[in-house]
Amino acid sequence: MAEVLLGVSGGIAAYKAIDVMRILQRRGHAVTVVMTRSAQRFVGPATFAALSGRPVGTDMFGAERSPGYGHLDLARRADLLLVAPASANTLAHMAAGMAGGLLGAVHLAFDGPVLVAPAMNTRMYLHAATADNLALLRDRGVGVVEPGTGLLADGDVGVGRLAEPGDIADAVEARLAGAGTLAGRRVVVSAGGTREPIDAVRYVGNRSSGRMGWAIAAAARRRGAEVTVLASNVELPREPGVRYVEAPTAADLHRATLDAFAGCDVLVMAAAVADFRPGASRAGKIDKSAQGSFAIELEPTTDILGDLAPRRAQQVVVGFAAEHGAAGLERARAKRVRKRLDLIVHNDVSVDGIGFGSAQNEITIIGADGEETLPRMSKEACAERILDAVVPLLPA
Repeated sequence: MAEVLLGVSGGIAAYKAIDVMRILQRRGHAVTVVMTRSAQRFVGPATFAALSGRPVGTDMFGAERSPGYGHLDLARRADLLLVAPASANTLAHMAAGMAGGLLGAVHLAFDGPVLVAPAMNTRMYLHAATADNLALLRDRGVGVVEPGTGLLADGDVGVGRLAEPGDIADAVEARLAGAGTLAGRRVVVSAGGTREPIDAVRYVGNRSSGRMGWAIAAAARRRGAEVTVLASNVELPREPGVRYVEAPTAADLHRATLDAFAGCDVLVMAAAVADFRPGASRAGKIDKSAQGSFAIELEPTTDILGDLAPRRAQQVVVGFAAEHGAAGLERARAKRVRKRLDLIVHNDVSVDGIGFGSAQNEITIIGADGEETLPRMSKEACAERILDAVVPLLPA
């Protein structure tokens, strides 16, 4: 059981913090709540006090309005600080190190793992100031439970919805379990999807967004690893503290992987690599009106994982198998053996709501000693479970 300090800031999503607290309690954790003044306009402290069975922190000076050390006491007792929802104002205060209220003071006094779950209007979330504040917090090691996309309370549609309470609780448990387990290790992650040029404009590609690889890289960095990402056409924010190598084509990714492999402890090949590429790429743009119709002759790309097998020393190698349909799991098992992988992660991309471009996934982690099928969860939670399987395989 962990002691979780739950900071609740202002916004209509404050009521969802009740669900977050209850899920954490059902999983065996103790929760103490600290509320900002704005949060109390949406949910009363009495609600959290009744459900947590503990006093709720609302004021720097306590009920007696006398100086004290309540913020230090709260910080000393906690194993993890979670701010959910984290409003734009609270994120700005945290990034600036302001301690004008109890939550800000607790944040500065706390030296353990910190998670924030942003929730706000889309325009506020996408504002450059909010992006800068989140980047600064990430650079300091704060974990971010990314907001969802959909209908917001004000009627807008876009990014900014508080992540699902279950996903936030998953992130809390993953952060508690994984702290420091990859300290001193070098982790290489490939992410995204390669694009093989037909001409200067067109390409043969796939639908991979890179979100799964990004989540694994972020999780590895939080666990203390030195992380390199081999990025194939990924349009996601780069995180401070992670080294990125751009590898747009299968050939580029092959070269980058060979360069990074010898010096790493763990390789996670999450990128969707094209199996075939055009045999010849045109220098300019093919003129459709002059060409009429044309044929593209495809040739196989290099099997990157296959090429790494004879080069392995003690690295832990993880592959991915994005399959389509019921027979895919058996193909994934065979792929692990054929390519001499320590682990392979299978997911069925024919299932709605998971896989390419989605914030969620439903995976089976397959190893030599068995396999584990996980229910649908956030890609961030999947990343933690994958790394949980990697850690015991590392040499002492």
